[in-house]
Amino acid sequence: MNKLIFLPLFSFLVFNLNATTIDIKIPDVPKVPKVEAVVPKVNVHSSGGYKTNEEILEELNKEKIVHFSNHVAPQYIEEVSAKDEVIGVGDVKDGKVTAYLHAPMISPDEVVTLLKSAGFTVLATFKVDKKGLATSIVFTNADLIKAASKKNRGFASSLRVTVDKKDNIISITNPIYMLKAFLQDDYNEVLAKATLKKLRDSFTGLKNSDEILKERILSKYQFMAGMPQYQDMQSLKKKTSKQLLASAMKSKKVVYKIDLLDGSTIIGVKLSKRTTKFIKKIGYKNAGLLPYPILIENGEAKILDPKYYIAVMYPMLKMSQFMTISTVPGAINKDTDKVFR
Repeated sequence: MNKLIFLPLFSFLVFNLNATTIDIKIPDVPKVPKVEAVVPKVNVHSSGGYKTNEEILEELNKEKIVHFSNHVAPQYIEEVSAKDEVIGVGDVKDGKVTAYLHAPMISPDEVVTLLKSAGFTVLATFKVDKKGLATSIVFTNADLIKAASKKNRGFASSLRVTVDKKDNIISITNPIYMLKAFLQDDYNEVLAKATLKKLRDSFTGLKNSDEILKERILSKYQFMAGMPQYQDMQSLKKKTSKQLLASAMKSKKVVYKIDLLDGSTIIGVKLSKRTTKFIKKIGYKNAGLLPYPILIENGEAKILDPKYYIAVMYPMLKMSQFMTISTVPGAINKDTDKVFR
């Protein structure tokens, strides 16, 4: 008896129970017709006729030239305007500005001579430490005083030069950096650049310090989140401005005085020897932040918060360094408060 057993793929099995062999028949796979793809020729037209792509490739192979596009991603294209073509020491570059201008070592007397020849008034030559390793020279001019004669802007009325014998350099505060920080919304770019030019014309061998920050953050600068900013000033004493100034002068701690055009006064005062030692821990080259400035304005004596002032004058200060002088801000508050007792 024969039986048919159906298998997939259209094959079938003829099974003979009495046979010794089994025949399996599978139909042939249908043939698929061949298709030849034809690549069209590309003709490149120009004003002088056209060339086929074969002709173009042939010419390139003969010349052995690799052609590169001169396209640049938009974000990497640097736009240079006429006024920014020449960037000098202290100028803003790529949105960043140095805090200090460094120059080869010269004596304090030579610094004073150069400042005076540039039209500046030297207010004080102050030895910061007992050994005389750092001397702070405070200077100003009529333009700086005028710009600083506004409410809470008196701290911008002077600039500093540090004669640093330990590191064998002089360090000058950059007017762009300092005025941007201390004039805040009243920042005068024309004045800052003009003042910088006077310094560049007077001192030879100037170069940017490594203490560089983004210019745009200076008006809201703080050491870290939660730390004080420029406007977070510390109030020391309230009386009439005349009484406050008289008390300060009696203390014999006043190193210099600037009378501002709005009736306010800036004084620079000596700190105690113990407090001043923090300079040794964090570096002599920025010791020009002393004498410590106090603003007497509208019957109130106030200072920039020491945590802000030290940080902005030492912009590369590390947290580990700041911790080594953690008691200094409080000591500065006490020393400046004593000026009015």
